[in-house]
Amino acid sequence: MSVMVRRAAVADGAARARLWAESGAFFVNLDPGTAQEPEPRGLVEWHEGIYARYADDPTVLMLVAEVDGRVVGAVTARLFEPLPSASWQVMRDLAHRRVHVDALTVAGSARRTGVGTALMAAVERWAVEREAVAITLETGLGNPTSVPFYEQRMGYTRHEVVFRKPLTGAPSSP
Repeated sequence: MSVMVRRAAVADGAARARLWAESGAFFVNLDPGTAQEPEPRGLVEWHEGIYARYADDPTVLMLVAEVDGRVVGAVTARLFEPLPSASWQVMRDLAHRRVHVDALTVAGSARRTGVGTALMAAVERWAVEREAVAITLETGLGNPTSVPFYEQRMGYTRHEVVFRKPLTGAPSSP
């Protein structure tokens, strides 16, 4: 199986929406208390709008992966410049260019076939070309596919922990 990674295009909206919906269903099965399946109405247009908004932005990378002409993966990443206040910050990375991966989605049928690896390798090349010093991303600690993928396959290390506490009485509280 050959994976081809390319820049996303507006015409990929339906495929990206399909991947996003599939990811929503996957995450609902993992953690129904915090995940939801995206509303299908308008989902394609939402993805097309994201592409239209960021297609010409040199700080945003949107890629898709194809196998046999079918989009089976997508990734979006952003480049951040050093903060002007970096000398007063405690996080060293804030003084340097860095990349953050907003989302990586791979079709269930294409997981563990090299699609995610190809997409992340492309993000890493893009980051190096832009002289970024680090890449950050988030994933759920209970995710049985992404945690081993990032740690064992891609060489990422856990750096921070995000805590969450649902508030009773708040609108839409679980």
